[in-house]
Amino acid sequence: MRGGAAKLRQQDHTRGQDVETTQLQNERADACAERAGFWRYLSRLFYRELDEELLERLRGQAVLPLSDDFDADERAFARGSNKMAKYVLAQNPDTLTQSRCDYARVFLGAGSTTDDPVSPFESVYTSEEHLLMQGARDNMFRTLIAAGLALDDDYNMPEDHISFEFQYMAHLLDAEAAACRAGDAQAADAAQEQVRAFFENHIANWVPRFCQAAAQLARTPFYRGLCECTAAWVCLEQRCYADDDAAAEQEVA
Repeated sequence: MRGGAAKLRQQDHTRGQDVETTQLQNERADACAERAGFWRYLSRLFYRELDEELLERLRGQAVLPLSDDFDADERAFARGSNKMAKYVLAQNPDTLTQSRCDYARVFLGAGSTTDDPVSPFESVYTSEEHLLMQGARDNMFRTLIAAGLALDDDYNMPEDHISFEFQYMAHLLDAEAAACRAGDAQAADAAQEQVRAFFENHIANWVPRFCQAAAQLARTPFYRGLCECTAAWVCLEQRCYADDDAAAEQEVA
């Protein structure tokens, strides 16, 4: 009898562990899906200028509170997001025209100079001569081909455009979320490593510099806010990986 009771207790304990593991995996999947959604949101904003439809959707964007508990990166994220939200809320008949002119100035090279280029392509920031269509573009092209992905691009832009790289981040996070929901911990961890590797090799290595330069070039609060918000988001993502490393080191210790 005692042996049977002990076996039942062990089974209950195992079931409890399984339920806890499933809950944690679902929470991880939700977090990945949320992050993927935000990367897609940023991708759209960098891909082309504002239009009436997007402007209407952005009117529902909340102004974030600036809590005293926020650190520097969190405050920078909130300030950038709030600049965008307030610009949209203060819409006037010239808003679309102003924003489109600013988009062209900042992201299409209309306000850039040869000596100090501000360009939304990774190659410009990671190649020795700061030129388009360099190693980063070739790497992104091979990455997309290997993943069986085709770009939905109306403008025939090089594959290392910031919006395409953000879209690919979202794709990788979708894969991690799917593995979590399927209960495949090994596949989820492998997907997480892919997310991190791509982030470090194709986003963290240049996006903060680009955003800093673009924010200085922008004239509207919307695009200054977008650049500030994006730079802060990249910093917050980097911190997540640093926290993961610290947690792993503690487990080993």
